Amino acid sequence: MRKETVEQKVYQLIKNAILRRQIAPGNQLFESAIAAKVNASRTPIRSAISKLEAEGLVDVIPNKGAFIVQPTMEEMIQAFKMRKVLEEMAIREGYSKLVKTHIELLKSHTEEMSKAFEAGEMLVYHEQNKAFHLVMANASGNRYLIGFMDKILNQITIYMILYDVFSENDENDLLEHHQMIQLIEMNDVESLLEVVTKHLNHSLAKLEDDKLKYQSLTKLF
Repeated sequence: MRKETVEQKVYQLIKNAILRRQIAPGNQLFESAIAAKVNASRTPIRSAISKLEAEGLVDVIPNKGAFIVQPTMEEMIQAFKMRKVLEEMAIREGYSKLVKTHIELLKSHTEEMSKAFEAGEMLVYHEQNKAFHLVMANASGNRYLIGFMDKILNQITIYMILYDVFSENDENDLLEHHQMIQLIEMNDVESLLEVVTKHLNHSLAKLEDDKLKYQSLTKLF
């Protein structure tokens, strides 16, 4: 098996296991165990782990090893504080540049979130949620804002996937998305900013509660 194939196989195997919550945050990834499992050298294993680290899914600690990312509550709070600043900037810069296509995108992402919620498809739900919150930044045309929004949303999406417990509370989340769209159509930007802040506060509170409930899951390796 070629190195690229082994690297890609290991990368996808670990990534899928993390996103499907088959291995819990904080679990260590042992290179030797993975190498033995896929019958390969440790070089492509390290490359796969480095890629996962770059995506925010794995933490590599010198002299200790690689671990599934396990954010502290303080780190998650910091991420949400940064996101609030970026979301407000996105609205301030992108709101006046919204066109019909952007509104249709917001509605489409919300509809797909609703379908995913009904089907219990958590990964799809969070992917569509991320896309929804990127629409305003994309409308701004500010490539730095778009880049930072994409990065913070990626990280928070990982946190939500790792700890989120799908529940009836997500119905409130969907209602807030519909409310945001309604306020955009009503041309009420100040109320929109208030709802977005409330929405992020609710998401953080749910994440904090779910993190406390999280139980260790099956180890992959």
